[in-house]
Amino acid sequence: MATPDFFPGAKSAPNTIGLPDVERLEADTDALRLVDHRQGGNVCLDAVGALIGNGRLMLEASSAEYVRRRLYVALGDLYNLAGWVSFDAGLAGSARVHFAQALALAGWGRNDSLVANISYRLGRVCLHHESLDEALDYFELGLLAAAGPGDGIAAGILSVNSAWTHARKGDGDQALAVLDRGRGHFAAADHTEVPAWARFFTETDLSAMIGAIHTDLALTVNAHHTADAIPLLTEAVDGYGDDWARSRAFSLILLSINHLINRDLDHGVAIGLRALASAEQLASARVRDRIRPLGRHAEHHRSHSGARELAARIAAFAGPPPRQR
Repeated sequence: MATPDFFPGAKSAPNTIGLPDVERLEADTDALRLVDHRQGGNVCLDAVGALIGNGRLMLEASSAEYVRRRLYVALGDLYNLAGWVSFDAGLAGSARVHFAQALALAGWGRNDSLVANISYRLGRVCLHHESLDEALDYFELGLLAAAGPGDGIAAGILSVNSAWTHARKGDGDQALAVLDRGRGHFAAADHTEVPAWARFFTETDLSAMIGAIHTDLALTVNAHHTADAIPLLTEAVDGYGDDWARSRAFSLILLSINHLINRDLDHGVAIGLRALASAEQLASARVRDRIRPLGRHAEHHRSHSGARELAARIAAFAGPPPRQR
């Protein structure tokens, strides 16, 4: 079976591999995923590429069939991570290439849960770049892959992100209906055997996502949604530890926006400055993209000295929106 060639690896492939070799690849992927969560995609982009080079050489080695199947899934998840860190680094085109490879390998490994997760991440690339209908298509594709028993976490992730997309489109009734479905999937899921690529989706992350949905509904449907968004985002900020620094920064950004919408300017600015301080510690183009709207909201309140300062500092940090690559 032919496999595409993206990264150079070590100089020679091993003759044979066993399960411990694949488990080492999985552990290295998990370690790099943690670096991404904590510091941003740019920090680990090169290391992920190097690991792919080594992992691909393992495909040339002989192995038992069950080891080969596990290798396909492990390497598929590594490409999944490569797509995510590329996306976080602002390289959307590269991200799509890596996700395509991840889908192929997940298919060879016959792992529907990984297919569902890759589809979710492709949908998030589209959502970030405001390709909302395409995002919904990917989330729907992922839900088809997650239709089997035991995929409640995957179905929850995809449904909640579909709800966020509907909220971004201003379709409030649909957003809330799909959100209820996602919460149901999460509540019914088995949380004891969660694959590495889906472990981010905890109670804290669910609170952050629902807070994000209500933030967009506050912007597109009715400002009263801030009453739901603020406590959820506050809970998320308090729940994310340092290993989830980027996720906490995203929640701080949204929490600040909600307070500015409510014209609670002193509080909104104070949280916005916390968000900016967090963003400045992350090597993430996505964080810069996500904080720009906070700067625009602060700009709407230029008569408030703190809001004026926040807008200026965000502009200096984030700069103008880059072209999509």
